[in-house]
Amino acid sequence: MAIAIWSLVPGYTIGWDSHVYVRAIQSLQQGHDPYADGIAAQQVYHAEAFHAPGEPIPYTYVYTPLTLPLLRLAGTLPLWLVGAFYWSIYALLLVTAIWVCMSLVEEREMRVFALLAPAAVFFPGLLQYDGLFNGNVAYVLYGLVLGAAWMGWKRERWVWFYLAVLFASCFKPPLLSLLVIAVLSSRRQWAKALITFAAGVALFAVQPRLAPSLFRNFLEAVDLQFRYNHDFSSSSAGVLADALYNVIPYRITSGVVYGVQASVVVVVLLMLRRRYLDGQITAKRWLPVVLIGVVLLNPRIMEYDVAPITVVMALVAWRLCGRLGGTLKGTVVGMACLFAIANVCAPFAWKTTECIVLTVLFAGGAWDLFTRSAQTETLQAQLQAA
Repeated sequence: MAIAIWSLVPGYTIGWDSHVYVRAIQSLQQGHDPYADGIAAQQVYHAEAFHAPGEPIPYTYVYTPLTLPLLRLAGTLPLWLVGAFYWSIYALLLVTAIWVCMSLVEEREMRVFALLAPAAVFFPGLLQYDGLFNGNVAYVLYGLVLGAAWMGWKRERWVWFYLAVLFASCFKPPLLSLLVIAVLSSRRQWAKALITFAAGVALFAVQPRLAPSLFRNFLEAVDLQFRYNHDFSSSSAGVLADALYNVIPYRITSGVVYGVQASVVVVVLLMLRRRYLDGQITAKRWLPVVLIGVVLLNPRIMEYDVAPITVVMALVAWRLCGRLGGTLKGTVVGMACLFAIANVCAPFAWKTTECIVLTVLFAGGAWDLFTRSAQTETLQAQLQAA
C-alpha cells in the first residue's frame, strides 16, 4: 500500500533509468546508434551555460552492444506492453531478492525481520533513497542471480547461477564478480566459475570486432558518465576517485584503491570459507557476510547494487548489535542508533555514508565469524581433552 501511494505523489518521477532505455529503443527504431544519440544530447546540454531549474539532465544508454538485440525486439512491440511486462518482471524479481535474503534469517530472528523486510525496498543499503521506482535493470539482474544462487545453496545446482551471472554481465560486465558466491558457498566450483568468467570476458572482448563503431561509442558513453556526472559509486575507490578528481586521474585512483580493497576482501573471505566448509560456521551466518563482501568486490557500487542485500545488511547489523548489546533491549537500541546515525548523514553524503556502512558491516560480520569459529575450536578442543 505504501509503495502504491508513494508512486502517486505529485511530481514524483517514476522510471528515470527506464526512460533512458525507452529513448534507446526509439533511437534504434529510427535506425540510429543509441550511444551516439545520447552522447550528442549530453554534449549539447553540458555546453550550454544556463539551465532552467528542474530541467532534466540527459543520460546515455551505457550497457554493452550485446544488449541491443533485446531493445530491437522490444521495439517491435507496443510500448505499453513492453512497459507492463518489464515492470511486472521488475516487481517479481525485487520480491525474489528479498525472499532469498529472508531465507538466511534464523528462526528466532524471524519475528523482527518479518517486519523489517517490507521496509527494505525504501532503504537500499539501509539508507533512505528514491531508488525503488528508477526502473534500473540491476533489480532484475540481482533477482535472477540471487534466485539461482538459492538453488545452488539448497540443491547444489549451480548451472542456472552461472547462466544468470553470464547474462547479467552482458549488461554490466563488473557483475562477473558475483561468481565468487558459488566458490564461497560450495566445494568444487572453482573450475566452473573460471570458465564462466572467461566466457564473460570473451563476450565483452569480441564486441569491438562484431560492432566496432557501436562499441567505441559505448566506451565513450561510459567515460562521459564519469566525466560529466562524477557518478563513481559508493565503493571506497569511487568515493576517493570523486574526492581527488581534480588532483589524480580517476582511473588511477579507482584502479589502485579498488585493487587494495578487493585483495583484502578476498583474503578475508577465503580464510572464512575454509572454516565454513569445515562446518565451523553455519550457512545462515556465513552467507550474509558473503553477500556484503561480494558487493564490495563490485568496482562501481550504486544504490541498486546494495538494494537487493538490504535485508542481509540489516541482519549482520542486528547480530553485531546483539553480540555487543547482550540483551534484546540493548540490541534494539544499538540497531536504532546505527540506523538513525546513518540516515541523518545520508542526505549530506549518501555515497560516503554507504561506503562506511558497507565497510563497517563487512568488517564486523567477519570479526563475528572469526571469533565465533575460534570459540567453537576451543570448545571442541576442551571436549576432546575431557
